[in-house]
Amino acid sequence: MIKNLDLFKRYLKASGAVEIARRLFVMNAFDGTLTIMGVVIGAHLSGVMDPKVVITAGVGGSVAMGISGMTGAYMAERAERMRDLKKLQLAMLIDLQSTQVAEASRLASLVVAVVDGISPAACAAVLISPFLLVPPLSLDTAFYISLAAGLAILFLLGIFLARISEEQAVRSGLRMLVVGLVTILVVSLMVSPAQI
Repeated sequence: MIKNLDLFKRYLKASGAVEIARRLFVMNAFDGTLTIMGVVIGAHLSGVMDPKVVITAGVGGSVAMGISGMTGAYMAERAERMRDLKKLQLAMLIDLQSTQVAEASRLASLVVAVVDGISPAACAAVLISPFLLVPPLSLDTAFYISLAAGLAILFLLGIFLARISEEQAVRSGLRMLVVGLVTILVVSLMVSPAQI
């Protein structure tokens, strides 16, 4: 088991999958959060009174984002890595399909795909969860908790990025928070009751 774990870590390091997965995690968590914030705001401003509507729309969106992210990332990453492997085979004039290089490449494609699919779906699930508590929560309370959770996720993603880039954490978090606030404002203006 430990031997397999060490091999797994070596493959991830050799393939550069950790850096790619980290980038995709942030991008897709960001996308998932903003998308579901838009769904929640749209439902609220449209006068939706049934939390099941928000939950259903949110779950549908998060599942679709997860499947899309996972399959899209897997196919794109696999294609890129197969191309690189074929170039390496041509340069070395040997078949590398049964080597650790090929295994690392296959593992990297899978890891990147899983991270790409899970990150937006997980963030979306956090934003939808307050609506599962209606009642006893009121619909308005669930709405505000959902938006607060979305803004908190964005702030944490900013801090995570700051740790990678060795920048000031709070400033990076606030930048992401501003994006969330601008999203709330824009969606609210576009879907205000006057526009419906």
